[in-house]
This record gives sequence, structure tokens and C-alpha cells, in this order.
Amino acid sequence: MNSQRAAITRDTVSGEALFILKNLRENGRLGRSNKLADVKTALEPAVSLEFDAYFFFLRKFHYIAMDREAQLRLTDTGERVVEGNELDRFSGEVGEFFSEQLAPADEPLGNSYPVEVETSVPALERVTVETAVPQPAAPPPSNTPVPRAPLRRTTTGIDAVAAVDGRPAPAAGKPSDGDVRYTKFDAIGSGPLGTVYKGRQNSLGIEVSVKELKDIFNYFSFLQRSDVVKRLKAELCAQAQVRHPGVVSILDQNTDVGRPYVVMELLRGNLRERLDQTGGKGLPVPLAVRIFLQLSYALRAAHAQGLTHQNIKPENVLFDAYGNAKIGDFGLSRVIEIDSGKGMPQVYVGTGSLSYLAPELIVKAKDAGGAADVYGVGILLYEMLTGAIPGRRSPLPSEVRTDAPSKLDLIFDKMTHDRREARYPDFDAMLEEFYGAFSEGEYLGRGDLVLSSEVAR
Repeated sequence: MNSQRAAITRDTVSGEALFILKNLRENGRLGRSNKLADVKTALEPAVSLEFDAYFFFLRKFHYIAMDREAQLRLTDTGERVVEGNELDRFSGEVGEFFSEQLAPADEPLGNSYPVEVETSVPALERVTVETAVPQPAAPPPSNTPVPRAPLRRTTTGIDAVAAVDGRPAPAAGKPSDGDVRYTKFDAIGSGPLGTVYKGRQNSLGIEVSVKELKDIFNYFSFLQRSDVVKRLKAELCAQAQVRHPGVVSILDQNTDVGRPYVVMELLRGNLRERLDQTGGKGLPVPLAVRIFLQLSYALRAAHAQGLTHQNIKPENVLFDAYGNAKIGDFGLSRVIEIDSGKGMPQVYVGTGSLSYLAPELIVKAKDAGGAADVYGVGILLYEMLTGAIPGRRSPLPSEVRTDAPSKLDLIFDKMTHDRREARYPDFDAMLEEFYGAFSEGEYLGRGDLVLSSEVAR
């Protein structure tokens, strides 16, 4: 980008950190979400530095605390600061923590342009963030004055663009963490560990998705950053080796930067969105069975290469432009796995995924094998057919839905046994029984994976 970084003062950062604390308290008072990911999405456009920097500062100096579900709350110290006490100490700690990012006290700031930034959290105060654009040391060799560059609002934040050389400002979008091979555009999804952006691979001009995973360090600060990076890189490389129509293609990764990211094929929506659109009625039976088979073959291929998933849930089932299902996000549970010998508790990423976890994953994840993924896909099958998560006394799929084949009841039941020894040991065993039950070729034969070639609408 052709922009120069705006000078930022201690007073600016102190005010913005205090603004974050006030919003956390207001959210708590009104019963709104204080989940880290939600707060970050709402407030990052309103602050001058990366939101993560404020988070680390407030947590390091014990102004906020975070529970296992990533809910933030003010500590007693944070409450005192919001009430207007100990502000000198607060400002001093800001200066200490952000010393390398703040402008020296005697540095001229140039012309400042106030920008009103409205956060997306209802009922929050409107704030004004001052960003300063330093003026060039000498004017360009021209009698025509250089117009003052405006601030450009983009979908990824606010960029102060200084057209000091008279050249036009660059188009919206910016490289992912400085990597000029890729351009990052609008956010198209977010989860507990990061955000997915639509992107472009510049040399070929092809659309990709860029998933930034920097939030992984916020959630698992009890692990060494180097350990998380090493595990993350290993899992991404392992998924990249599985070349199958039902597995999300990993195109590139960089875990050695401040914001680790992975570049993947661009996909369009996930299974959670499709299930929500049905209003709890489930998907059409032929579509549900097709997705079920596509996932089963994809995971069978991954298991053949020694890679298990262990985090099956609708959010990790994505769709290509033709509506074919693909499974992604392999191995995140191994990235954040805790050594029980150190007395640390296991942490799960998002409580919504607990319904799909096999019992052995909850008790002792290191002993889980392919049968754990069989369990998760069995739960997905039931949800796709009925629109609901099965409980211990739930009716079988054909009892909920008359057009669901009763032949699927036994298969679902055997996939989701609590006892691993009573469950299918792998997808090979499950597929053998599936095609034995549907021997008339309703879903072709074993090994025949049907892919749609109609553009999804």
C-alpha cells in the first residue's frame, strides 16, 4: 500500500483501551455477548492498533479476565479504571507496554483528520479516532499542489492513505500480513480462532480464501507460542497431503508471521447455514445422503493417510460452487491438546461442537482413532435428516421423518454408540453395511462417489 503509518500517542491508546473496558462493562450490564471474537469484530474498526494488542495489554495488567468459553469480564482493577480511578497508573502502563508503537512525545504529528467510527454493537457510544498523516519532508517537484488524501473506509478497517507523490490511492483490499502474493478482501466468515476472508492469488488472478488464525494464541496462552505454531503447521501440512474431492484443498500457509494464515480454495457457505435455512426440518433426503456419502469417502481417504479430524461439526462442512460437500479444519483439537501430565484441563473450541464429539474425545483425546470421526458423521446424518441433534432417547430418523429410509436407522445407531467397541471401527466397515442395505443401487455402488456439476443456487 502507498500509505504512511499514522503517528499514535499514548493518550490515544489510553483512551481506546479505556473505551474497550467501558464497552465490556456495558455489554455485561445489558446481557450482551462479551465473547472475545464478538468484541473484536465490533471494536477493532474503532481503534488505531491491532485489537489483539489491546487485549494482551488489558489481560497482562489484569484489567480483564477470560473464562474457558472466551467470555471477557472486567476485574476489580478494570472496574476501578472505568470509574475514573488510577488513570495515571493506567496511562503509565500503556506507555510501558506500547512503547515501541507510540510516537515520541516531541515528534510532530502533521495534519490530523478526525474520523467518526461507529461500532456495530448496539447502544454503544460513538467515538472519534484521530489519525495523523505525516507530511512529506519536501513538496513534490510540481507547481500543482498535492491534494490532501482522504481516509478510506474499507471492509477490513480504516486506512489513512497519503497520496504524497500524487499517485492515486490503491484499490480496496490489502496483502495478507504483507504477503504480496495475495490480496485480502471482505470477511466472509469467522470462528473462535480466526476470520476467513475472500482473497485473490495475484499471479494467476484466481479467487481463494485466506483464513487468519491469530486468535488461536489468545485462547491458548497457557501454551508456548512456538509450540502452537509448530503443531498448527504440522496439521496444515498433513491436510494439504490429502487430495480428494471431499477435502478442502490447502494451497499455502504461513505460520511464521504475527498473523498466521492459511490459503484455501474458495468455498461458498457451510452446512450450519443450510440447516438453519430449513427452520429445523432437515435437508431433502437425497441431498442429506449425498452429503453423508461425500463426507464418509473424504474422511476414509484422510484416515488412509493417517489423518483423523476429531472436530466434526456443521461449521466445518463447506460447499463448492456446485453444492458438493468438503470437510475442512482437520486437527485443530491436536493443535490445542493439553498434556494431562501437567495438570492442565482440556479446552474445547466452541461449546457447539460438543454434541458431535465421541465420548473418547472428551475423556482422553489421545486415544481416539477413526471411530471418533464415524461418530461425528453419524450425528451429522441424524441432524441432516431430522433437523435436530439426537439425544439418548431420541426416535430413529425414519420415526421422525416418513420419507427417510428405515435402512438408515441401524446404520445411524451403530455409528453413534457410546462404546467404541460397539461402533463401526472405520468408514470402510460402515460403507460395506450401507451398500449391503441399499443393494438395489439407489446410491450407486461402493466406491462410486457422485459429484454434482450443477451450479448451486
